[in-house]
Amino acid sequence: MKKFVVFCLSAALISNLTISGNAYLKPSEMSIDEKLGQMMCLEFRYWDSEDSKSKSAATKEKSSLKPVKEINSEIKNIISKYHIGNVILFSQNFENKNQTKKLVSDLQTSATDSGHPPLIIAVDQEGGKVERFSFGRNRLKNNGEIKTSSEAFRKGQKIAEELRELGINCNFAPVVDINSNPKNPVINVRSFGSNPKVVAEFGKSFLDGLHSKNIIGTAKHFPGHGDTEVDSHLKLPKVNKSLEDLKRIELRPFKELVDSGIDMVMTAHISLPKIESKTVVSKKDGKQIFLPATLSNKVLKDILRKQIGFSGVIITDAMNMKAISENFGEEEAVKRAIAAGVDIICMPVEIYSKHDVYKLDNLFKYLKNAISHGEISESDINSSIGRIMELKEKYFQNINKES
Repeated sequence: MKKFVVFCLSAALISNLTISGNAYLKPSEMSIDEKLGQMMCLEFRYWDSEDSKSKSAATKEKSSLKPVKEINSEIKNIISKYHIGNVILFSQNFENKNQTKKLVSDLQTSATDSGHPPLIIAVDQEGGKVERFSFGRNRLKNNGEIKTSSEAFRKGQKIAEELRELGINCNFAPVVDINSNPKNPVINVRSFGSNPKVVAEFGKSFLDGLHSKNIIGTAKHFPGHGDTEVDSHLKLPKVNKSLEDLKRIELRPFKELVDSGIDMVMTAHISLPKIESKTVVSKKDGKQIFLPATLSNKVLKDILRKQIGFSGVIITDAMNMKAISENFGEEEAVKRAIAAGVDIICMPVEIYSKHDVYKLDNLFKYLKNAISHGEISESDINSSIGRIMELKEKYFQNINKES
């Protein structure tokens, strides 16, 4: 891949990154491995300090693994060798501001020094119940406690200021699920409420706050996780609503944010049998299950792309959540997601030591075989890469214009 020229003005932080010239390659200029790497969003949350050769670190208890506070040579090599385009950080990665700035800077350097585009470095910093860091300040309000659109804007702007200082360029927020089911165990106070109009208004204001500091925002969880009684981290929820039902409630905030310029939408690991009637055999117990939204062409291409008109980047929710991981193998789930229209796969495999890296080799081989056999359209891959590169160019070339 041709070398990407970057000028780093503050300890190589992406918050001060500018790109010289047309630094982003077109799909036709990239190998298939480069394309697949740009479609992966990896976590580097833990690392096996014992470097055990007896078994994969991913099979160990996470309590025995060391949180990743600084980059090591193995992580640097993974980003370089596999052309990784995106990284997600968790609370385990945060200790203090200086440590985080260096971690983010070193992650970026691992990509750009290898001739790759800058990384999208993301975090779930919703504020309130879901905050990956606070560094001693009081926890922000939950979305459910927000009373006005101006308050939602200030919250989004506050988070954006903190992310930008650290060099993080993407927030997996706002949550625009409608909290329509009081028994919902996973959304609840993370939602701006039960009124679709309010959720849309506050979600847009939060997004405007992120955009005021040039942070990429992400509307989640499409097509709506608010009317479930099951946590998709634990099982596959089912939402028995028709498309007309969704349009009246769940889809309204997503439509509002798409019309307002949201750049990224995250999928929900939920089944919608009245919309996606296709069933598959679960790896867990051999029973038939309805295809989840994350893996559904009807939900992503037909509803989100065609009917709502979203032309930005679609990213999955974490693929290690049990709604997906218990029912599909890692490789099969990723293949189905890409075939359904996903652009970026969040946490496709768990890598906690250099002995887990074989999973990426196997995944890339599996996906390339699926492409060669027509199970994944190469034109869809190229479209995804076009959207990802357009997003990176938009934010990273403009990052200094308001500085």
